[in-house]
Amino acid sequence: MPTALSPLPLQAPEQWNKPTYSNTHGGKTYKPTHPKLFLVEFTPPLNGEEEFSSRLVAARDFQAGETITKLTNISLAPEKAYSSVQFGKGLRDHLELNSDLLFMNHSCSPTAEIHLPHNQIDQWEVRVGSKGLKQGEAITFFYPSTEWDMAQGFPCSCGFKNCLGKINGAKHITLADLEARSYINDHIRSSKESQANENGQ
Repeated sequence: MPTALSPLPLQAPEQWNKPTYSNTHGGKTYKPTHPKLFLVEFTPPLNGEEEFSSRLVAARDFQAGETITKLTNISLAPEKAYSSVQFGKGLRDHLELNSDLLFMNHSCSPTAEIHLPHNQIDQWEVRVGSKGLKQGEAITFFYPSTEWDMAQGFPCSCGFKNCLGKINGAKHITLADLEARSYINDHIRSSKESQANENGQ
């Protein structure tokens, strides 16, 4: 059930078993959440190391601006974390995707956008960016389009010419840099306006 402070349930409506490298190969237990839309892909570890890379790839071609999927199995995150997505300006306004969408990686030149219009949960969705999306191509989004001040910043390795280098959230970059890269959600735009007012800009 939704909480008094949030419209989101505390638990995912349906159980989701997170895919791992070991449970996605050789007829193992993993079943994709959206098999006709996207799949999780793992690159096997090298030289016996435990580290591996993962990404979400399109299962078919998509047109620019097309809705890939609605956000349907989401729940309120217990706290801001690497896995959560921010949907508002409140301290608890973070959701868990509870699906293979968790494996969307960041890019400074993303192929997709997460749209989280304020107080319109039935319209929360992932859309294809302006370039369209081909089958087998990675589905990525620009993390600062949803995240104000990230729980864990990281050095970006997207490799695009417009790469920002370090990703910490929208708080740490200009509105122009945000708008040049992706759709910007209401709560991020509002926070940037408040930040500008505080700084007398």
